[in-house]
Amino acid sequence: MRKEIGGFAIATAGHDKEKLYIIVGYEEGKYLLADGKTRTLDKPRRKQKKHLKFVPAQTDLRMLFSEGTKPVRNEDVKRAIKLQTAKVPTK
Repeated sequence: MRKEIGGFAIATAGHDKEKLYIIVGYEEGKYLLADGKTRTLDKPRRKQKKHLKFVPAQTDLRMLFSEGTKPVRNEDVKRAIKLQTAKVPTK
């Protein structure tokens, strides 16, 4: 498992530029991102690394993704993003 999974990333290109996401996976050289609303865990956004800015932050989701004992829900993703946006400016 990649160490970035469960962390935050900001899109730096595309129509979703400057939007905050949670990294939920890695597939075929692209990161899978979710925000819990428009991009859910079932249908994540795919982005290349060069189009992302990683935000250093500790989340409880990182532990949930690594353990795999409790399923991560879209509500968990939305809550984590909401808490993070209060702490870090997106620019």
